[in-house]
Amino acid sequence: MITNRDIIIFNDDWGRFPSTLQHIARVLMNNNNRIFWVGSLGLRKPKISLSDFNRAAQKFIRVLFKKREKDNSEEIVPVLIYPFVIPFHDLKIIRKLNDFLIAREVNKILAENNALRPLFITSAPISDGLVGKLGESCSIFYCVDDYSFMDRAFKCIPSREKLLVEKVDAVFAVSDSLIQSRKSPSGNTFFAPQGVQTAHFKKKPHIPDSLSEKKSPVIGFFGLISEWINLELIYDCVINYPGYNFILIGKSVRDLNRFNDCKNFTYLGAVDYKELPDYASVFDVGLIPFELNEITIPANPLKLLEYFSLGIPVVSTNLPEAKKFSELAFIARNNSEFVDMIRMAVEDNKSERNLLRTQKAEEYSWEAVTEKVFDTVLKIESDKNNKKQVVGE
Repeated sequence: MITNRDIIIFNDDWGRFPSTLQHIARVLMNNNNRIFWVGSLGLRKPKISLSDFNRAAQKFIRVLFKKREKDNSEEIVPVLIYPFVIPFHDLKIIRKLNDFLIAREVNKILAENNALRPLFITSAPISDGLVGKLGESCSIFYCVDDYSFMDRAFKCIPSREKLLVEKVDAVFAVSDSLIQSRKSPSGNTFFAPQGVQTAHFKKKPHIPDSLSEKKSPVIGFFGLISEWINLELIYDCVINYPGYNFILIGKSVRDLNRFNDCKNFTYLGAVDYKELPDYASVFDVGLIPFELNEITIPANPLKLLEYFSLGIPVVSTNLPEAKKFSELAFIARNNSEFVDMIRMAVEDNKSERNLLRTQKAEEYSWEAVTEKVFDTVLKIESDKNNKKQVVGE
């Protein structure tokens, strides 16, 4: 496992949600690596809304006063960096100004902390202008999604991502689809599987009082209820199984009024990540009801392994990365099959099968994923340094 290194990571705002790179960063910090975390660079065009205004205000306060969130826990946290970013990336002059401001702020913090030969890891497709400007010994693009198809995505994302792929020393991607579309000209393109925090996602013997009266079987989903969640499909399941209880957990940006008259449906809203396994322990089956589109087909859903770690069957739509686990999960080719598989999954909720699921999750612990990825990163860095020495001679 990599140790005693300085690592710059560009990703979403720290603590906003448990993203892939946040899980990896925690493993790295637990192994005596120092993380410099640069928050969201803004991948969506701003709109006039209360939520966007609040988030913009929070970012402005952080930048202006260099505010750091208070953390009363004993968890190790990274060095948080809040560069000033103008959210109009489609304008060339703004892109250049943003690159200058970001590089200046990051380099200032690195110098203050005496950072040496940092590794540069980014999941932001608009960070191409920063490669080679942070004193890094090696640069990696860690591709977790195709942001170009996101709602309100900037038009420049595909072209800037292409430049990023050409500039970095290597590309890691979480799905076969992303690997095929983002091949590094250096030949350094690698699959990086999603992982699971196995110690966190364990069945709890005691569930919250609010769920204590929910009778089995309980069919559940947790995660952001966004535009790629097939609510019509969930509704069909709820209607077709009046004797089953359905529970949705997570922040919703969708209208859930269609479920108001469904007595076997419960929406709990957002639950703190630390408490999520307490609530999810009531699940007998976990759902991945994703629409199949340009956003989800390249995706690799974190929650499949989290459900497995809880020791429950999974019913998923026909996602390419989910199909890799078809021996333990139910992968539906269409909506009708998805509904039918709910009953099949309930019948498959057996101790011997669930043990296989928890064992499979263990193979994909974040510790194992991080070690494998960074063993490769270190080899790429070593090969790069060796080439420089040969050229220097």
